Amino acid sequence: MTSPATIWPPASLKRAKSSRKPTTIPSSPNCPFCAIAAAHPPSPPSRVDVPNKSHTTTAKPDTRSPAPQAHLILSTKHVLAFLDIMPLTRGHVLLISRDHHEKLGNVGVEVGKELGQWLPILSRAVTRTVLGTELDSRREDPAQWNVVQNNGPRASQTIPHVHFHIIPRPPLDTDTPQEGGWLMFGRGQREELDDNEAQETVAQLRAELAREVARVKEVEGIDLDLDGEFGQAKGKWRGLSKL
Repeated sequence: MTSPATIWPPASLKRAKSSRKPTTIPSSPNCPFCAIAAAHPPSPPSRVDVPNKSHTTTAKPDTRSPAPQAHLILSTKHVLAFLDIMPLTRGHVLLISRDHHEKLGNVGVEVGKELGQWLPILSRAVTRTVLGTELDSRREDPAQWNVVQNNGPRASQTIPHVHFHIIPRPPLDTDTPQEGGWLMFGRGQREELDDNEAQETVAQLRAELAREVARVKEVEGIDLDLDGEFGQAKGKWRGLSKL
């Protein structure tokens, strides 16, 4: 009879632990998000560089897979942001890690800090662009949105590469919160992204992001364009070479 010592730890425990350790895989050959990351090198957040005038990039990581498209908003050393191709609402944005991390538990401190840094910045840019700043018809703050992050198939993760959803929420056509219960956890009716509308929206989002980058520099004294890849900080401005 096999002694307990020879079967410990069980394989299931080893697998469970592995999903919680920080791991870095530069790219996965069949991952659409890795293909998008490969097509877009880092560029200053206030002036995102795109390979063509349409702002839509086609990357081909694997000739056997369909080429993914991305309406790019942000591309830094560690993260990228672009429009979701099946948005719940106009301006539905995805924030992803540049390197391939399957779950949030695999993300290390440096990348985790940058994801956390950009979530509020992108949230402000998205809500101002899509929802405006004036009180709505109910005299409510228009800046209402979901930030959603899923890990694993049981948690509704469809692409095994860490990503956050930023989903602006326009006013509901209902007077009772209960009727809007489908909004919980970022759920709702999804439709295919319209390319013409996406180009207009992404241009507006980039412009608003540039204004937010300028505000952070002026108010917080942090130049987000200086990320160790684009130049050196001067004077009182400091870059974010180590986030």
